[in-house]
Amino acid sequence: MGSTSAQGWYLFMFIVGFTLGPAGLFALGWPIALIGFAILVAGLVGFRSIKDPATQDSLGVESKRATAMARTGAH
Repeated sequence: MGSTSAQGWYLFMFIVGFTLGPAGLFALGWPIALIGFAILVAGLVGFRSIKDPATQDSLGVESKRATAMARTGAH
């Protein structure tokens, strides 16, 4: 399964935020924790923005297939 450059950068942001957030809470101070959690949220929002939304056409095809299979009993 391939990935895009955007997915890689958002994953990197998520990992950095996931590291800095708790490190800031327990060792580096609350400003670092806030920065880390902000980066974490930015990574999650970025993942959501590049997610491929399901189109109405593809959903229609799937429901037609399921209906045809149910009618004929094919598996």
